[in-house]
Order: sequence, then structure tokens, then C-alpha cells
Amino acid sequence: MSSKSKHISIKDTLNSEFPFRQVQINMLSNLFLTEDGVLPPCVFMHGLPSTGKTSVATRLLNLLGKSVKSSIVNSVCCYTNQFLFEPILKDLLQIKQSDLPNRCDNFMQFLNILKQSEIQQERVIILLDNCEMLGHEQIVLFSKLQELIKSYQLCVILISQVPPAKFDEDINFLPIVFEQYNTDEISVILSKDIPNDWSLSIYQNFLTVFMGSFYGSCRDLVELKYLAKLLFIKYVEPIEDGSCTEMNRPLLFRKISPSIQLLLNNVYLGTSLENVNSLSDEKTKFEKLALDLPYYAKYFLIAAYIASFNLPKYDKQLFVKASNKKRKTNRLVNKTENSTCQLVGPKVFSLDRLLAIFYAIIEENTNMTANLLAQVNTLSDLGLLIRLGDGKLDTPKYRCSVSFDCVSNIARTVKFNLNKYLIDK
Repeated sequence: MSSKSKHISIKDTLNSEFPFRQVQINMLSNLFLTEDGVLPPCVFMHGLPSTGKTSVATRLLNLLGKSVKSSIVNSVCCYTNQFLFEPILKDLLQIKQSDLPNRCDNFMQFLNILKQSEIQQERVIILLDNCEMLGHEQIVLFSKLQELIKSYQLCVILISQVPPAKFDEDINFLPIVFEQYNTDEISVILSKDIPNDWSLSIYQNFLTVFMGSFYGSCRDLVELKYLAKLLFIKYVEPIEDGSCTEMNRPLLFRKISPSIQLLLNNVYLGTSLENVNSLSDEKTKFEKLALDLPYYAKYFLIAAYIASFNLPKYDKQLFVKASNKKRKTNRLVNKTENSTCQLVGPKVFSLDRLLAIFYAIIEENTNMTANLLAQVNTLSDLGLLIRLGDGKLDTPKYRCSVSFDCVSNIARTVKFNLNKYLIDK
């Protein structure tokens, strides 16, 4: 295979393995898949976590194979100069670390060993992941390593979650930005991990629920993959035991809603399926205690659930006094639209909207007092409401964290017809 055909094959492989990274792969191909062998002095790849920086770069080096000498170092592990320089020398010189002629614990020793090994005659790529963990002087010296070695076939790739504007201007590099995946792109990537024995349509329905619930709280692709794998097992349990059909999406969502709420509160904590089951049992016991909430706190929780699962534009038709016939007709027309809102999980609402719904559903005249507002904070402290933001600059926002069954039971204790105020019920 000619070198040109090999380069095209490498590029096609990268594009197939890393969707939505065509722009970055094209830039890397133009820099490293060249016929003349000349490499750029320094390439700076930066972006948020789990955007494919390290995966794309390391896969490129693997595909280049023996045509280049490469070394991949995670800077997090390089807490001394020796742990930084000696692994690079071991990879480039292809010797054991114990066979190095001298201990290498400063940059001048590192540079002299490279010059003595005549590394200038070969193509060399050094990849420093998490380079923001290195000292400023080390980053500057590595960015100028090609000039110091006097070899146009040596390149240093710096990978960082920190944008280059945070570094000193002495660093010269070619930047490659890895943007964060949007919700549609993550859904496509996650759909490639469909479990065996399940159809694509079921998994896509699951991803609609999953992304609507988790994308606002977590955009780390690695974490989302883990959570999706964990949650899908709970999603298909009602289908497997015959209590629900795969086409009944609202019921499936209602059954999985408690697990979603538990995982939303345990993102990045490595929660296992056993932990989800145990937490679910604890949450069930806790929700039973919610039945003993004060009278007004119950109405606040009911109002919070309505605010989380109804679109704001329907508040007027639900709570402004009008004929029941007109209200019923409008609800039938808009049922499908709001069902989609139900399937993507609880939405965030402001304190003002919560208070407006509270006063609309409570039958008696109640003055707003500090004690009444304190019950909202109590619900938040108990974990029945999730408070977002510190509330110092903006109006505090909340999200309801309890299941439909829990709120429905609470509504019955105050003789409130919850279904009347939920569009798709």
C-alpha cells in the first residue's frame, strides 16, 4: 500500500471511529499525514472533558505505527522531573528505563540524551496529556523542543482542558479546539452502544428520556455512557416482567422516574446497580415520610411537581378561571406536545412560578409570610426539591425530585385532584 493510500485509510478510520470530529481529524491529517515528513513544532489540543482529545490523538499514533516513534505521557503522574523525562526517553530510545545511561531529572540532561541518540533522523511525536499539570517552564521548553533538537521531524502535542489563553504568550503552537458534543450528537454516539437482544427503536426511546433528564446536569460523555448502561437495565425491567409494553412510553418513564432522580443526585459517584436498588428502597421509605409534611408544604410539593412536568405556556389555561369545556378541549389538543415534555424528565422552574401555581391550586386565602417561604427551603433540605444556583444574583430555581406516585399519594391526603392539572394525564 502506498503512503498516500495509507494516509487516506488512517483518516477514514478515524472518521468512522470518532463521529462529529471531522474538522479536528482533517486538521490532524493535514499536519501529520504528509508526504514530506515535516511536522509542526507544537500542537495544542484543548477542550472540555470527554470531547475526544486524547482518544483521537492516541488512536492516530497507533494507526501511524512504526512510521513514527512516539511517547504518550499523562502529566498527572509526572510529579517529579524524573517521572516526566525518563518514560519519554524509554519510549523513544526503545530501551528499558533501568538501561538509561544516567538518571535524567532536568531538561538539559533530557536534551543531551536525545541529541546523542541522533533522534533527529527519525519522525518523533511526544504527546503530553493534561499538560496543565506541568510547570510553566516545562511547557515552554517542550513547545520549543523541535528548535532545540534542530529536527523538523519532531512534534510535541499538548492536550489540556484549559484554554491556551490561560498560558503564557511565550508558547507557540497550532491550536485545535474540541467543542463539546450537543445533545443530538451524544444521542447518536450512545446509540452505537445498543445492548444485545433489544431493538434500536426501544433504545432510541430510552435515549430520549435519558438525554432529557441528564444532559442538563452532566455532559461528560464517559459518565453518560456509564449512566445509560446502568439505567437501561432498569428501563427494560417492566418490559421483561410483562407489566408494561415497549410502546407505552409514558408508563415506562413513570416507572423509571425514581431511578432517574436517584442517579441525578449521584452523578460522578460511580453508583452501581446494587446501589441504585438500595437507594430506591431508602427513597421509598423516605417518600412515605413525606406524607407527614405540614399542610402548606404538601401544596408546595404538588405545585412543584406541576411546574416540573407542565410546560409554562399552559399555566394560563389551567389556572385562570374559564369554562371547563374550553379547558378540556385545549388539553386534548395539546396532549401530545406535553407528553414529550413528560418523557424528558422534570424541568427547572423559578420560585415565582412555584408561588403562582401554589396560590392557584390552594383553595383558601393565604398571606405570604416568612414562615410560608421557609417551607420551600425545608422541602429543598429534605431533598424533595433540588435547588439550582446559589440564589444570590438570580431568582432561585428548583426541580422536583419525587415520583408521580409519591405526589399523587400526598395529593390524596389533602383531597386534591392532581390529574386535573397535568396536561397528559
